[in-house]
Amino acid sequence: MNNNVRRITDGAMMCAIVGAVLLINRQLGGLFQDMFLFLFPIPMVFYSAKYGWKDSWVVYAAMCILGFILGGVTTLFFVASESLVGLIYGGGIYAHSDTHRILLITMAAGALVNVLSTVVFASVFGYNIAEETAEVEEIITGVFAQTGASLPATVNLSQYIMTIFVVTAILTGVLEGFVTHVLSRLLLKRLRFPVERPRPVSEYYPPKATGYLGLVGFVAYYYSIFRPFSDEIMQNVFQGLGMCGFLYLLAYGFIGILVVTALRTGGHRFLGLFLGLLMMFMMPVGLVIFGFLYITTDVHSRLMEGVQNAQKTQ
Repeated sequence: MNNNVRRITDGAMMCAIVGAVLLINRQLGGLFQDMFLFLFPIPMVFYSAKYGWKDSWVVYAAMCILGFILGGVTTLFFVASESLVGLIYGGGIYAHSDTHRILLITMAAGALVNVLSTVVFASVFGYNIAEETAEVEEIITGVFAQTGASLPATVNLSQYIMTIFVVTAILTGVLEGFVTHVLSRLLLKRLRFPVERPRPVSEYYPPKATGYLGLVGFVAYYYSIFRPFSDEIMQNVFQGLGMCGFLYLLAYGFIGILVVTALRTGGHRFLGLFLGLLMMFMMPVGLVIFGFLYITTDVHSRLMEGVQNAQKTQ
């Protein structure tokens, strides 16, 4: 088949898939765009991974037009943003970019889309942040009243809940980006695309500077709780960054537990998973400290050197 005809046929097929999903989404009252948003980039991933950036913009525009016709402004935003994520991911695959870099860009794009939809353009998409914040605040206040406990006088509960909303939106977007990455790899591998082999968790090691930034955020978080700023914007920024730093160090503490137990016990992953979950719920601060040490010290490099020496002696 002529290459131009094949390109047009594949583009029409991807648009047909998106159109079918949008029709199903319309019949289900928007269920797909609320629950399965990570599926929207997949058609664009396939097309841009096969034909590259330049030849994918026409198909991208067609998908956006379909989104507006079959769903209106709200659906147009989700189709346009998620298809753009797919275009970025597939274009990176086509250009043979580093998989780790593509993953980071995809997760950042997913976080940006989620923040825009749930915070910045909340009223457009049917969210009322003020009402949701008031409801959560009422629930928390009722729980504290029933248990006889009280919040510290320095804690502004409404600001704290708003910060949690923003951080949750960011983390949800990051998770959606990661799921898109996994599904795209599975699809492209099945279609025999030249995709790099996934690296083991032990080889994912961030720059040491991020560990110090995470610790600064963690300290700033507690400082903003016990010594709140008079400026509301500054208070929200410190708490938001602090939560992100806390969760970042917590995540790498969990990864560190998995790596240490797997390398020291001969690959018993379930033991590491059990210890990591136990520390996450029983000693989260301890896990955060371990995550900081795992990033900023030579624990990881010593473990990897031990594995390499063991492999040489075998």
